[in-house]
Amino acid sequence: MSETKVVLASVLKPVDDSRTYEKIGYSLSQTKKYEVNIIGFEAKNITLVLPNINLYPAFNFNRLSVRRVIAPFTCLKYYLNSRPDVIIFNTHELILVSVLYKLLFGTRLCYDVRENYYRNIKYGKGFPSVFRGLLAGYVRAKEYLSRSWIDHYFIAEENYEKEFIFTLKKSTVIQNKFHNIHGVSKVKKRGYTNLIFSGTLGETTGIFQAIDLAKSLHKIEPNIQLKIMGRAAQKSTLTKIKKEIENYSWISLIGGDILVNHSLIIEAISKADLGLICYPKNKSTEGSIPTKLYEYLALELPILLEHNPSWEQVCSPYSASVNINFTNFNPQDLWQEINRHEFYISRPGPEVEWPSEAEKLIHILNTI
Repeated sequence: MSETKVVLASVLKPVDDSRTYEKIGYSLSQTKKYEVNIIGFEAKNITLVLPNINLYPAFNFNRLSVRRVIAPFTCLKYYLNSRPDVIIFNTHELILVSVLYKLLFGTRLCYDVRENYYRNIKYGKGFPSVFRGLLAGYVRAKEYLSRSWIDHYFIAEENYEKEFIFTLKKSTVIQNKFHNIHGVSKVKKRGYTNLIFSGTLGETTGIFQAIDLAKSLHKIEPNIQLKIMGRAAQKSTLTKIKKEIENYSWISLIGGDILVNHSLIIEAISKADLGLICYPKNKSTEGSIPTKLYEYLALELPILLEHNPSWEQVCSPYSASVNINFTNFNPQDLWQEINRHEFYISRPGPEVEWPSEAEKLIHILNTI
């Protein structure tokens, strides 16, 4: 029996993206039923080579460029050449070409909705303010009008079930839980001086609040160090980050203008003493649970957590976090609270890990 050919398609995500490659791609390849092909952004120094997965790094461009505009047509060309049985795309930019391919060849279409793109555009700062409302409306119109041709939606957040009308009655929540595919071991913590901020570097993800907090704690405890790992999509954000840390030798930046290999991030998390998670209030991230929250929990990393009911509910069973207001705290009191807090009185189990999500994913694909 021949394998079902699956294409996992993205425009901006690298071909070794953790959700696409390490989670969805890996899980499908392990069934031996699917031939997995991933088309996406170019990735450098791929350290994890997974068998039975073909990578096609088709894109390499600036965030705002002509090549990004024509990227969907490059993807369509790949569809035509490879003739997939199933397409799983994870960006609104591929809706039209994917639906067109389905109309021509009858493939199965799944939309892996990883973000609320409408809110990201409208309330974020990725585009000029004068165009945000128009672009956001255009994206939501595409998502709504294409719903008849989408066979299933994988949605990365539980709150999206309330936010998205277009996914009703044919969606499954597939959360971004931790997959220890790199075999990283937990490292026993010996203090709380090695801080880490990982993931996307942006105003909406709290990088500047994290830097300010680390500076405040460093005045109390001079041995504190902060490691920042991730990429800033906007040059203006990266310039501001570099300016904020240029006179602080104890703050290091890994990535910045380039993508950081996920295995390096996970390794750094396992060796850190304290993880910082703070998303300033913004409708673009409202209700979202950061992927790094599951990564920190699975590796039993103590967390400094911005007050957020959803996040606190996830952390509270394990006593995994000290919950604070990142913009209003007393550094001395906070440092004392961190040191007297008993972290991980209960250890996280399979509920924070990927295999349970993989079962749902494979069941849906087998069904459609």
